Amino acid sequence: MFEKLGEGPHYRDPEDDVVFGDIFEAEFLRDIFVREDTTVMGGGLLPGHLARKVGSWMNAELGHEDIDLFSPAFQPKQETRFALAHASFLPDAQAHQAILVSDSCVTATALAQGREGRRVAGRLLFAPLMSVSEEVWQGLVETEDFERFPLPDDERLSAGSVAEFGNCFMVDARDINEHVNRRVASLSQSLAVELEMHWGAYSTRRGPRAYERNTLKLAWLFSGGGRPTAEAEKAADAIARALDLAFQLEGSDLEDVSAAEESVRLAGGNASELTPSLTKRLVDRLHELAQLANTAAEGLAPYGKP
Repeated sequence: MFEKLGEGPHYRDPEDDVVFGDIFEAEFLRDIFVREDTTVMGGGLLPGHLARKVGSWMNAELGHEDIDLFSPAFQPKQETRFALAHASFLPDAQAHQAILVSDSCVTATALAQGREGRRVAGRLLFAPLMSVSEEVWQGLVETEDFERFPLPDDERLSAGSVAEFGNCFMVDARDINEHVNRRVASLSQSLAVELEMHWGAYSTRRGPRAYERNTLKLAWLFSGGGRPTAEAEKAADAIARALDLAFQLEGSDLEDVSAAEESVRLAGGNASELTPSLTKRLVDRLHELAQLANTAAEGLAPYGKP
């Protein structure tokens, strides 16, 4: 999985703006999910002198400190609604780590980054980081599992950290905005691309990771359902190469177009200066994509004959 990453560094210090792949550490980052018994509750802070009395009714010894008390019996208020929920797979720790998997553009909109006049609103999606044994971590590197993404070791992360896509949860953008300083690391560009490909394979079954697996299945079909021949693999790989390039076109190339448009619309950038280089890159990419697509079609043609 990490052959293309090299020696690193795989991480960098967070910048001002929050982006896809930023790693947060905070006590409220928990893998929360809803079950049938979930219910809206009201309540709030109960003064300490009443807490002891409530404790005596429940056969529990409570101190003189104020405590939070919530119940479906209390009328929930619009500004302070609470819900019974469940947390899963997270250790009992003071702080938890999670990686942001919401798109950077969605994140910028939710956090009003570079968007004057907008308010912070919405929710952002996170995958919790779990620490696994070295054996399990190495197994995930060698045999890819779309649902789990092993992260390279770093002193800022727990050993054997794995992003668990199957346990994603959302956090209110207002709370993230108040805790941008709780980011422990951002991903390098190459590691962010790896995460993007893995996340795409899990969430949409699209992107290079999914292409590799599906074109390998095609090679098996070309070989009559047996072990793929070298010729069959070559024909199937040609499709993957074309799709990989298309992934770059719709991903990083057009994301740069979006960033340029925002710099013109929001920061006074010059469109006539930015457009030529972006356009040339798109033209070159499309010519290259057309060539790869033709090569793939020619390689597949013999397998389409009855």
